[in-house]
Amino acid sequence: MYSYIDIDERKKLTEICEEILFSVQDSVREYFTFDLRLIGSGIKKLVTKNGDTGYFDLDYNIILKKDKMNLLSNPDKIRQVFIDAFNEFNPQYGFKYAQDSTSVITSKLQYKNQLYFSLDVAIMKEGNNGNYYKLIFDKSSSRYIWNEVKQSKDYMTKFKTIKDKGYWPQFKNRYLELKNMHLRRNDGIKSFSIFLETINEFYK
Repeated sequence: MYSYIDIDERKKLTEICEEILFSVQDSVREYFTFDLRLIGSGIKKLVTKNGDTGYFDLDYNIILKKDKMNLLSNPDKIRQVFIDAFNEFNPQYGFKYAQDSTSVITSKLQYKNQLYFSLDVAIMKEGNNGNYYKLIFDKSSSRYIWNEVKQSKDYMTKFKTIKDKGYWPQFKNRYLELKNMHLRRNDGIKSFSIFLETINEFYK
């Protein structure tokens, strides 16, 4: 079962992750500028851990902005640029070299030879329709593509409206319920997708 993590533990790991991410941001500056968001930006109180193992992760979205080398049509190159940047800095903070999964770049941290924590980073861009597109590996074509994230348009504006209406306690409880539901199903749904699912339940 998932539960919310201790505030001091969250703060410590968040600071380390953001040091890595800001270093990556500087490293790729010749290629891109980007915005960096912990899923839901300021909603750090939604970070959870698995009660059975103590393992938890932080999920960040890199939102590409200025494409200085015209690489948006070359997703494979974009992925490699970021993998190389993470591998430049991860060892300095005790993290393993970055691993490339289907939808995120994962940097793992071990404690006493056990997986303790991972930093999961999705690379995204905003489409002309306002929805976000995530860089993923498409197994059917064996290549990287931009995959549309449905109902992601103006998600932070929607979230702010939900909080302003006083629904934060209910939102937080429902997010945890949905996260545990997906854990039981073992369907691999990422935190950002669960966050959007929760938003779209409340924002009608």
